[in-house]
Amino acid sequence: MGRKLLLIDDDRELAELLQAFVARNGYELAWADRPSRGFELLADRPELVLLDIMLPEQDGFAVCQAIRATGNATPVIMLTARGDDDDRIRGLQIGADDYLPKPFNPKELLARVEAVLRRGPARPQGRGLDPDQRSLRLGEREITLTPNEYRLLDAMLAQPGRAFSRDQLLELSEDASESFDRAIDIHMSRLRSKIEADPRQPKHLITVRGVGYRWDW
Repeated sequence: MGRKLLLIDDDRELAELLQAFVARNGYELAWADRPSRGFELLADRPELVLLDIMLPEQDGFAVCQAIRATGNATPVIMLTARGDDDDRIRGLQIGADDYLPKPFNPKELLARVEAVLRRGPARPQGRGLDPDQRSLRLGEREITLTPNEYRLLDAMLAQPGRAFSRDQLLELSEDASESFDRAIDIHMSRLRSKIEADPRQPKHLITVRGVGYRWDW
């Protein structure tokens, strides 16, 4: 199976063409014909998003802003039939990594995909995980994490707002000897003491009654 890409575009013909083309070049392309489906497929953690601007439900600018607002740093290349400079600049200002006017040569698209992937995802300004430093950045704060804490937050920040059960979080824990729910509660308590301004009233690591925990920005 190839490296995962996600296309959010309501043009079925384009989607089928690109799926066949990128498959021949070692990529797997998931397709969403509307933003709501695109947000669902983001849970599969594609390496890059190809995002059209003219979409049903909401335009690509709003979608890109929503992706970045969650702290998701997945690279985004915006696609549009409107190739004027104002649109291109706007897309880059709200967090897109590149911009390609339609119609385009699939070979050029692939070249841009590979160029962006070589650069790696940009961290959202002011917040996000740093895999090199194994830390979490919140505003001006750089919070050092243990390997176990990093692993737990990496999963939660990839899907902000999702409630993870204690069992799911326990499976992510690197200490295989842990086998009871209380272990996760202890991890969350320690993380809150590092992250939250007031651990008794958390704004980020939220307890979901009867389930487990979720991350909110």
